[in-house]
This record gives sequence, structure tokens and C-alpha cells, in this order.
Amino acid sequence: MSESTPELTPTPDLPIFPRDPEAPLAPTTPRWSLATRIAFRLGFCYLLLYALCCGNATLWEVIPFHIGEKLENWTSWPFNHAAQWLGQLWFHLTGVGARLHGTGSGDTILNWIALGVMAALGFAAALLWSIASELRRNRALAYPRLFFWFRLILRLTLGVAMLGYGLAKFFPLQMGPPSLAVLNEPLGNTSPMTMLWTLIGLNPVYEIICGAAEIAAGLLILFRRTALLGTLLTAFLTTNIVLYNFCFDVPVKIYAAHLLLMSLALLVAWTPALLNFFILHRPCAPSGGWSRPARRYGLRIETVITVAVLLLALIPECLDLHKSYAHQLASEHHPSSWVGQWHVDSALLKGQPKPIPTGDGLPMTDIFVEPSGRTMLRDSSTVLWRAGTEFDDKKHTMTLYTEFADAPITYAIQQPPPPPPIPPPTRQHLRHPHPHPRPPSHPLPPARTRLPLGQRVGPRTLTHQHYLSSLFIPLLIFIPKGSASPLGPTHSANAP
Repeated sequence: MSESTPELTPTPDLPIFPRDPEAPLAPTTPRWSLATRIAFRLGFCYLLLYALCCGNATLWEVIPFHIGEKLENWTSWPFNHAAQWLGQLWFHLTGVGARLHGTGSGDTILNWIALGVMAALGFAAALLWSIASELRRNRALAYPRLFFWFRLILRLTLGVAMLGYGLAKFFPLQMGPPSLAVLNEPLGNTSPMTMLWTLIGLNPVYEIICGAAEIAAGLLILFRRTALLGTLLTAFLTTNIVLYNFCFDVPVKIYAAHLLLMSLALLVAWTPALLNFFILHRPCAPSGGWSRPARRYGLRIETVITVAVLLLALIPECLDLHKSYAHQLASEHHPSSWVGQWHVDSALLKGQPKPIPTGDGLPMTDIFVEPSGRTMLRDSSTVLWRAGTEFDDKKHTMTLYTEFADAPITYAIQQPPPPPPIPPPTRQHLRHPHPHPRPPSHPLPPARTRLPLGQRVGPRTLTHQHYLSSLFIPLLIFIPKGSASPLGPTHSANAP
């Protein structure tokens, strides 16, 4: 007898060839640990609450026809007024800082109190959510679909923010050219932020390169296939922004820190793959870091929303910034006759003295009209304020636009005749700045010179005080301490 060998035939349940390791696995229901679920609920409640209700460069702003501005004001109104009420009741705030008003700063005491209100509300919502969910019999072990929409809102928020930051630098308007008002201030009076803005504005090439990097990060983070690269680049750039804000006291610390926090929250899904690839040097499979929506039309909705946000955030901003930059270049190439520093001798209203107030209520003493078309005001305490001006040479009027005034104010101005030209120095003055030297016990009087705007001071005409000033700031215009302002004559401002 001979034993017959049974013939093997493939069955449909057992494949003949081994499975491709890169082939996708069958979908399984994800299971998150309790700590992961609680962390997701806390991040979801707090970060979405801040992203939509902080009132600073939110997604609402991309909605046209001023609808987004109204939505942004409505969503931030409860937190701002709650902060004002708590500040006066619990923290006993008084004065200007105790009420809501436009300051241009995002780090006021009321902003920090509003942030505390958001954090408390987000923590309370996450706590109630966790208690209600964990006590249920059929509790959810993961939130993949909710995680998808959560990441989408964070990506859109970061994309809009980075595009706004980048475009303001790509058209070098955020850090403009050095201001005449700042250059006329003693070095000890300038703040760290003013020094930082002035140094970056000296060379627009660096500012344009930084803006291009931020634009690239904003574009990459909006789309799923490039979201990881965009998130890494955004985290790097926002870290640099946070360091600038905290180290140089730029008053956007809260907002910049939350942009960094959002980018780190997006990187959580990619953290295992990034650690294996960069730190442990292990092979890692590509991870999308996201889950598909429950239905197919969810991806279509995401695509439509992303494209709409991109177009609404990019096109209007580019047009506005291009127009502003073109106006600045035209003003620099053809400066106005009012460019310079103007001292306010008096301001009259119906024949009575009426000082021009600034944001703190102090009278304005000087107006700096910049070659770039901008305007700075100096009050009696030497504090500088941003403003805008329009001059009418035919009517001899000046219209002043400020953040602390409800409406623009028009003043009638009078300009005295220009002073006579300064004769060139003689050789005797070049060799002996003080022909009659005084004893060492008497200090030398400061040199009183008046130079027209833009005239360079030659190296042979520098006095000792001028030379010491040039060691600190390489300015085209030198103002010795105690001398009259060389940037222009004085004028009177009278309200019509």
C-alpha cells in the first residue's frame, strides 16, 4: 500500500502570500486611557474657548462685511466685562487700568483677569464633561471624530495668525523705518520693545525673510498632507515670537504663548513617530495624526472651509497691506513739507487755552511727522503715542486721528517763517570749538546747532558731545542735550 499525499488547495480565508507590512490595517475602535480622555476634554474646552473668544485675531475676522468684527466683539464681551467687574470688586483696581479702553496692548491687568475667567470656565466644563461621561454605563473610550474637528479649528486659527503675522512683515510695515520721535529720545528713555522694533526696521530684508517663513508656515498648516511640516515650522516660529515678547516686553505675551500652546497640542498625535524617528532612530510608519469624519461629506466640508478661510484671510489682507506699503514708499520718495518735529506753542479753543490731550490726559507738546507718513505725539511726560495726521495747506488745518479720541479733531495751524541758514564753520572754530576755554571747574556749555532735516554732520564738525552720541546710535541727525530741536520750527495749533 502506498500512502497518498493530500493535495493542498488555497482557501479564501488564508492568503498564499504574506501581507504587505505597509498595507493599511483593518479599522479598529481606538481606546484612550483615562488620563488621555481627561487631557483631551480639558484641552478641547480651554483652547477652543480661547481661540474663538479671545478677541484678538480670531477666525471670526475673516468673515467679510464687518460681520466677523461684530462676532468677535460679541464672543469676547462676556469675558472682558467679567474681568472689569472682578478687577474692581476683588482686586480693587482704580484709575485708567480699571476700565476697558483701547491701549494697543494685549497684556493689561484686565486681559490677565479675562484669561483667568476663561481658564476657570474651561476647567469647569472639562470637569463636568468628565464626570458625566465616566459615570455612564456606555461611556465613550475615545473621541476620534471630535478630535478631527478640534484639530481643524486649531489649524485654521494658527494658519490665519501666521498669515497675518507674515504678511505684515513681508510688506515691511510691522517694524517700520526708524522713527524720528524715537531717534530724538534719549537712549535711556526708550523701552526694550522700541529698541527691538527700531533695530529690525533698520534693514527690511531681515523682516521680509521672517515674514516669508511665517507665510509658508501658515500655508502648510492648513492642508492635511503638509500639516506636520507646517506645525513644526509654526512651533519653531512661535517659540521665537514668545521669546521676543517676554525678553523685550512686547505686550502680546498672552496671545503668542497660546499660539505656541496650540501648535504643541497639534503635535501630540505625531509625538510617538517623531520620537522614534529623531530621538530613538527607529523605523516608524507614517502617521496621519487625524481620523476621518463619520461620513464622506465631512472631508468635503473640511476642504471647502479651508479654501474659504485661506482666500478670505489672504486676498483682502494682501490688498490692504500692498496699498499701505505703496503709500509709505510714495511718502518716503516725496516727503511732505510738514515732515519733522513740531513743537506745540499753544492750543486755543474760542480764544481760551485748550491743550491737546493724549491717552493719559496729559497735554501734547510735540508732533513728529515721519517721512513714511506716520505720526507720533509726545506728551508732557515724554511718553510717545501713535497717531495719524492730514494737512491741508490751502486751509492751513491739521486733522488729528488718535486711538484715544472718539472722532478726528481738526486744528487751524500757523507756521512761523523758517530761520535763516546757518553759516558754515570757520577753520578757527574747527580747530578750537571754544576759543576761550574756561577753567576745569566750570562745565563747557553744550553746542547749540540747528541742522536742516536730512543733512549729515561731517566728521570734522563733530564736537565732543556729538562724537559721544555717535558711538551709541549711528544717526543722521544729532541732537545735543540742551539744544533746540533741529528738525523744524515751532508752530501753534488752534482749534477752529
